[in-house]
Amino acid sequence: MVSFICGFEPAGGNIMIIILTILFYTGLSLNSSTHVQNGILPPPILWAEPGSMISWGKSVTILCQGILEAQEYYLNKKGMTKPIYRQTVLEPGSKVKFFISSTTELHAGQYHCYYESTACFSEHSDMLELVVTENIATTNSSLNISDPQTGSSLKGHTVENLTRITMAVLILVALGILLFEAQHSQRKKDTGHLRVVKK
Repeated sequence: MVSFICGFEPAGGNIMIIILTILFYTGLSLNSSTHVQNGILPPPILWAEPGSMISWGKSVTILCQGILEAQEYYLNKKGMTKPIYRQTVLEPGSKVKFFISSTTELHAGQYHCYYESTACFSEHSDMLELVVTENIATTNSSLNISDPQTGSSLKGHTVENLTRITMAVLILVALGILLFEAQHSQRKKDTGHLRVVKK
């Protein structure tokens, strides 16, 4: 409709275009003012870098982006009654960064952010699920460190068992020899007794 009117060139066509442009932007301004008066500002966008799945001990940056007029941002975690992070916009811009230098299991959970302008607060962003995974490299490293101790312990038990088995075998051999000698001596006595009887 606007293009049709703009294409139509009655007398003073340039003035008509200017009037329509002024009315158009005035309508946008009134619409924006109505939203602010009702306490409604568009929700910001929330995301994490390098990603929402982070290995234990690694750093992560949570970013919140709202409108250019935003003056202060708040980051909240599900289950908390108050925002856990708050950041004031020092320079005009629409994005802030919440940096976590070393993540632990305490940082895992669902987050949302919102911002404040001169008039009111914004709606909350969509939830961001931050997942902290176990660091595989650290786990392998800890296992490798504990392996020598475990190996030494197992080796000590093996040596002790072998010593006990060897001692038991030697005792059985000695008992076998003594038993064999006793039987052999008994047979000799019995044979000598029989010879004496025959005479």
